[in-house]
Formats: sequence, C-alpha cells, structure tokens
Amino acid sequence: MTIGVVDACFIIDWSRYKRRDRISNLFDIIYIHEEVMDQIRSIRAVEFTAQLMRLGVLRIYPWSRIEEEEFTRLRNEVLSNSRIPALERPDLLCLIIARTLEAVLISENIGVHRVVQYHPEYMHLRVWTALEVLENLVYRGAISVNSTDEFLDILKEYEEDTLHKFRSDRVNSVLRRMREWLGS
Repeated sequence: MTIGVVDACFIIDWSRYKRRDRISNLFDIIYIHEEVMDQIRSIRAVEFTAQLMRLGVLRIYPWSRIEEEEFTRLRNEVLSNSRIPALERPDLLCLIIARTLEAVLISENIGVHRVVQYHPEYMHLRVWTALEVLENLVYRGAISVNSTDEFLDILKEYEEDTLHKFRSDRVNSVLRRMREWLGS
C-alpha cells in the first residue's frame, strides 16, 4: 500500500492540472492535516480536495498529543538551523505525519526539502514534488509515454496548466531515470 501526505502548496498547484485525477492511481491513501485544509481556499483546490475525499483517497489525519510534542521539538530544532528556511506550522505537521506513517510527503516547499536534507531524524523521508509524482505516474502506467520526448510533453503540459516551472537540473535527473526505465 502506498501512502502519501500532502501539503497545501502541492494540492493547490496539482488541482490546476488537467490530469489531476490520476494521483489516485499512485496512492492508496493520502493524508492531510486539518490545518493544511484550512490553507486551501481556491475554489478549484477545494473542489478537488472534496472529490478526493469522496473517493476515499484523501483522509484527514488523526493528530495526537504525542505528535504535538514532536511538533514543538521539531519547530525549535528547525528554528535553530540556519540552513533551513522558516516553515509554517502546517508544513511541519506534514513532515511529522509522513515520518510517523513512513509515507511519501508530497510538497513543493523548499523548506520541507531542506529539513529532509539537513535534519538527521528526517533524512530518510521520501519527499516528492509534482515532478516525481508525474515520473511515478508514468512508472505505474497511469500516464503512458514511449519516449523521453513524450515525457517532456507531459511536463510542458503540467507547466502550462499550473504555471509551475521545473528546474532543468531536476528534469535532467528524472530524464536519466526515465531513459533507463524506457530502455533507451
């Protein structure tokens, strides 16, 4: 079973993508914290979130006192690390949930990625951006491509739908993996 945890930045961007429904082909369950839901205000993102909840793919995570204690500890450690930009509470909650569930954290937030890069207790977390989600949708057969050029077309489609631009170095890394997977 593949479990994901989603933050607001990702869900807002992803809700603009014409193939947004395919995410349910990648994750059996995606958890979201109530405070993350409070950050989602655009009509399109709210409707998409509601749709995923109706399908049973998106579920609200049941927060506990133990996790609240972890939040206080993590917040203090992040604040004391100059390599990690300031993070809002909902972003830290997503990190904690993903660590607790050993789930994939789906986030575009650079601060979240820095925590995983620099915090020893969070370095094992898998954090995917939309780029890795699209890559894994291809591997799962939810988006069909026969060449890296076709995958680049998928990326272009996403960028046009969401106005989100992927960094070329990250695209090149994914293209190397995709070439290997395609056997080309």
